[in-house]
Amino acid sequence: MLSLRLFDPDRDPTSWTEIVQPGQYVAFAKTIDSGAPCDADGRPFPAVEDATCLLFDRLTEAESFCRQQVVRAPYVRFDIFDSTGRSNPPLLLIVHPAKVARLEGNPHGMRIRSLVAAILLIVAAVSFWYNFRNGPSFQVFPTLLGINLVVVAARLFQLNKSYAHAERVRKERLAEHQARANSMTSS
Repeated sequence: MLSLRLFDPDRDPTSWTEIVQPGQYVAFAKTIDSGAPCDADGRPFPAVEDATCLLFDRLTEAESFCRQQVVRAPYVRFDIFDSTGRSNPPLLLIVHPAKVARLEGNPHGMRIRSLVAAILLIVAAVSFWYNFRNGPSFQVFPTLLGINLVVVAARLFQLNKSYAHAERVRKERLAEHQARANSMTSS
């Protein structure tokens, strides 16, 4: 493992992206609550210029180190990327097990969003029914309410679908990296 400043004007090359080679992995630490960059122990950087990432030669090494660190500093989150850096979503997000519920797209949050969307659709149906039931006197409010509830419910379902897609893509990329690492160790 190597701690690497993100930008160092005294280094050649100056940017961390030019140092990371294919097959290497970088981990970025940040606090769960604020999302502010920090070191592996959870201490914020004194200045933006001091920000670092951790460079690893193997994915298993990066994962193991980050899992050990979140046990010591439970308020730290690690995002592990491959050599392409932040151009793709992280391969792994590592947080303390007690903090998983704070992640975007967590399964519990997805279930709650689906339940809320279903309730909104039921209320929208009741609103449409009420407007239809009260016949010739056209009432704008129930119809308007129903349309808005359907739009919000559709947005919640779409949000869940986008989280599920992102997770599926992340797992596929992770599986590719793990298969590549396994093929290198077996040969």
